[in-house]
Amino acid sequence: MPTDRAVTCCFSGYRAEKMPFAANDPRADALLSALDCAIADAAAQGYTVFFSGMSTGFDLWAAEAVLRARASLPVQLFCAVPFDQQAERYTLDWKRRFNHCLLAADRVFALSRDYYTGCYAARNRFMVDASSLLICYFDGKPGGTAQTVRMAEQSGLRIVNLAGCQMQLF
Repeated sequence: MPTDRAVTCCFSGYRAEKMPFAANDPRADALLSALDCAIADAAAQGYTVFFSGMSTGFDLWAAEAVLRARASLPVQLFCAVPFDQQAERYTLDWKRRFNHCLLAADRVFALSRDYYTGCYAARNRFMVDASSLLICYFDGKPGGTAQTVRMAEQSGLRIVNLAGCQMQLF
């Protein structure tokens, strides 16, 4: 593993289009504030490494929050990119954000040169296996975030859910 699990946190949440609110909604601002607070709380508990999976929406908002926190806290941003062309189909704004975070990251892990079925799940497993804390936005929707939360539960990670409720998967 690339890090000490005891001081490593990963993020998981929905892509922008699956979020239950638009980017200009006050709930989006509240989520960004909650991310800032969750990162500061984790840093106060000794977490220094934060993994983002670099998808649009929650992953990139989390990466940007780590970069904001880095101005005043001893934290590092690690990016786990599932395949080299992950951002190829992103809108221009998301591509810019993705590239900014990659360039500003302390470390980037490119897990595959090419897309393959299951590459996102492999990325999620990589981050969970490296971490002891998951900060997520999960409100019960099926998909990659549900799978990552399940992985985290099975691996014994502590989970902080910013969706405002702890959902049971089973």
